[in-house]
Amino acid sequence: MFWEAVINGLKVLLHWQTYVTAIMYLIISFLPIIVVAFAENKSDELMTRGGCLAMLLQPLFQSLGVFISVCTLFPIILFGWNEAAWSLPWLLIINVPGRVIILLIIMLVFSIIGALIPLLGRANSFIMFIMGGIVLIFLTMILDKIIPELGIKNIDILPSFLTIIGIVIVSGVASWLGMLASAVVITFLLKKKEEISQLIMFPLGSVFGFIPIFIYGAWLGLQIQRLH
Repeated sequence: MFWEAVINGLKVLLHWQTYVTAIMYLIISFLPIIVVAFAENKSDELMTRGGCLAMLLQPLFQSLGVFISVCTLFPIILFGWNEAAWSLPWLLIINVPGRVIILLIIMLVFSIIGALIPLLGRANSFIMFIMGGIVLIFLTMILDKIIPELGIKNIDILPSFLTIIGIVIVSGVASWLGMLASAVVITFLLKKKEEISQLIMFPLGSVFGFIPIFIYGAWLGLQIQRLH
């Protein structure tokens, strides 16, 4: 089932919604830094303080970006549907803000713990996997209450250690190959438009960082599908 999950996870890259969500993720994640960057008319002292505050807030906004992105792509990741749940993250933020805040704090804590793990902690794919995995578990718990006939309680939420290692390794290789291929194609097509090519590479890089989340979500989705 692992390789089937890998294939289904990579199929998420074929949906246009994935790339729109990647741009949205970038904007949300770097919103504090963007705000400081546009505050050009402020004094140097305020800019320095604002920059420090932006760096402190950026991990929280990154967690928020992952939460919104995974919620939006939830139907595509788990079931391979062609429609994204654009309103789902905002409905959750409005209706259960306390749970969302607790979830964001948990994501931050686990991402920090994950960063301390030797070797794995240096892999961006592993950190993204931790953050996105927590959101997927949260969503499956909610989905079980809304649609209990899916029988989500009967699936395994936590993969085995070898499966986790496999997801991280495959994701790292896929991300590297994807970025390499994208860089070659974009450089070839946009030789004289470096600024545009750099803008394109940012969302592409974000998408490839989500690959471990896509594979884990596909792994959960396969279990749900096999119950029926």
